[in-house]
Amino acid sequence: MRNIVRHAWQDWCIVVAGLWLIASPRQLGFALDHYASGNAFGAGALLVAHNLMIAGRLTDEGQEFVNLLLGLWLIFSPYLLGFSWNISASVDMIAIGAATVLLSGLGIYRSATDGQ
Repeated sequence: MRNIVRHAWQDWCIVVAGLWLIASPRQLGFALDHYASGNAFGAGALLVAHNLMIAGRLTDEGQEFVNLLLGLWLIFSPYLLGFSWNISASVDMIAIGAATVLLSGLGIYRSATDGQ
């Protein structure tokens, strides 16, 4: 049980980051940029749904790799979708993506070292 609680905080942090991504287009003023706002809403919804499922499970076998991929997508999406000119959207995506990669990497590291 202690192991579950120790890993769950990372999932809840990513849920909060996903909720911010959903709200950020209106808050940061890029709601009219369809690529940026659609990416924020879609990636945010995926982060929230996926991490709520992870937080509710008793085991955590490999789900952090999905978070890692979503985080990498968020980092590179402003350039791949062509809204890198929009500074507020780009910084938002890159910051949340970097935090997601960091938290999922920490989860992967802790899962790998728990058995030792």
